[in-house]
Amino acid sequence: MSIKKKLGMGVATAALGLSLVGGGTWAAFNDTATINNHFAAGTLDLEVGHVNQGANFDLTNMKPGDSIKRVFNLNNAGSLAIKEVLLNTTADDFTQGDGTNSDLNEFLKQFEIDALKVDSENTDGKFEPRESIVVSGQTLTLYDLVNASYSGKIKSDYIASDGTGRINLAPLVVPSGETALRGIPVVPEDMDSVMFVITFKDDQTRTGGAYSEFVQNKFQGNSANFWFNLEATQWDGMNLDSSHGSGAINNGVQGSSDADNSTEPSQLVKPGSTVSEPVTD
Repeated sequence: MSIKKKLGMGVATAALGLSLVGGGTWAAFNDTATINNHFAAGTLDLEVGHVNQGANFDLTNMKPGDSIKRVFNLNNAGSLAIKEVLLNTTADDFTQGDGTNSDLNEFLKQFEIDALKVDSENTDGKFEPRESIVVSGQTLTLYDLVNASYSGKIKSDYIASDGTGRINLAPLVVPSGETALRGIPVVPEDMDSVMFVITFKDDQTRTGGAYSEFVQNKFQGNSANFWFNLEATQWDGMNLDSSHGSGAINNGVQGSSDADNSTEPSQLVKPGSTVSEPVTD
């Protein structure tokens, strides 16, 4: 074979080699993967239900010595645990009527809270006797509730933790080992009830002598409306570490989380248990 032909084959071989390299690049192996993430906000939903009669009533057509009792339930109808149910009371729509009193606050002072109780928590969950949130020996009135002037009259365990001074109807103090029952959890289900009794106090004081008018006559014809305003709050946010399985941040811990244990959800008390044990994903 001549040198000329050898060089031609060499060129052809070189060109074929380049073609093979190019073809290999087009046919390279490939693989892809997708991490499926789902983000959805939970729901915070306080449902207020009444027992027998509605929890609302007005103050019209009452006389001294009359009292009225109401019970209402606090249910967690959402997917997130409720930390506190905070109460503030407002009053409005005052009407003087035939009475000489024209001061709403003076009228509200005539109504004493003979009972204000919420369900307590216990270890078996079968019976939760109601406990008074009013300090023994103290007299609480509608005026106190409306004007938040109940310092020293409401037990400290039932004062809101957010600094507003409101009354917490879902106490955070529970028996030892029952962390998951604080507030109103989703799991275990733990409905709380609130009971209150309001009495139009019977003041026998008279304006003058033995047979003079009673001082309370000035309130005849007075009327007003008042409201119990409730706010349900969430627990502290939780930090989900990379070591936590599927990443179910609030699904395995429906009881509660606070600043002391929110970083490690697995260290919370497992719902339904009485001892601290890891919550598995």
